[in-house]
Amino acid sequence: MPELTPLPPIAGQPISVVLLAHDEEPHLEAVVTEWAALLEGLKRDYEMLLVDDGSADRTGALAEALAARLPRLHVLRHPAHRGRGAALRTALAAATKPLLFYTTADRQYQPADLKRLLAEIDKVHLVSGFRLWRPVPAPLRWLGRGWRLILRVFLGLGLEPLPGWLGGREHLYRALCRAVFALRLQDVNCAYRLCRRDIFARIPIQSDGDFVHTEVLAKANFLGCYLNDEVTVAYRPRERDARGRMWKDGYRVFARPDFGPPVLPAEGQAQPAPPA
Repeated sequence: MPELTPLPPIAGQPISVVLLAHDEEPHLEAVVTEWAALLEGLKRDYEMLLVDDGSADRTGALAEALAARLPRLHVLRHPAHRGRGAALRTALAAATKPLLFYTTADRQYQPADLKRLLAEIDKVHLVSGFRLWRPVPAPLRWLGRGWRLILRVFLGLGLEPLPGWLGGREHLYRALCRAVFALRLQDVNCAYRLCRRDIFARIPIQSDGDFVHTEVLAKANFLGCYLNDEVTVAYRPRERDARGRMWKDGYRVFARPDFGPPVLPAEGQAQPAPPA
């Protein structure tokens, strides 16, 4: 098996942190303050891009007030709710740093776990989290042990056990993504990602909704980007179901994938405007 070409070190470079927000008024100030404290502690240049995706509460007003206190916080706003894919597309058009991280502006994820992703980014193009919040059920755990033993004895394959259980629907969705997009990651829906920003020159975001998390992985995998084996991150689930839009976006990406212009602009030239 040929050795992988090493990537240029990037873990210590400036970072753009994208926070995707929709109706986050109750906890927005605490979340943004925690992220600002974490980023100040990294001792590097950074920017925070908070995308208010058409919130119906006071999220936008609170974000603007926070930006007045935090000079590195920039607020981007959608007049109507468009979805996390559209919000990430807006953030990518404004991001300027070589590293790009995105997550949700709520209590689902913890800022401290970013350091664990930074420890892996020098080896890959994209580091994705695995949401850790409940153990694998005992029957499935024993079944998994038996399956791994069979693979090791008869095929010489060593597989790692699942670090946690995401629910039957999530694991079935992951199996579908493996069949359709050849994705080997276990948690394709995790909204806790660190990337080399330049990979998005060939990954225009087509999804408007939550399928964006799968789209980024599927396109990066197709382009031959190096992906990590996932880093476990703390997670507090928040029930928001958008499966209808996910299937619609998934079909669009599968049927008409967009990988950018035939020839990319030279470095320093203006990038083409993202689709609305």
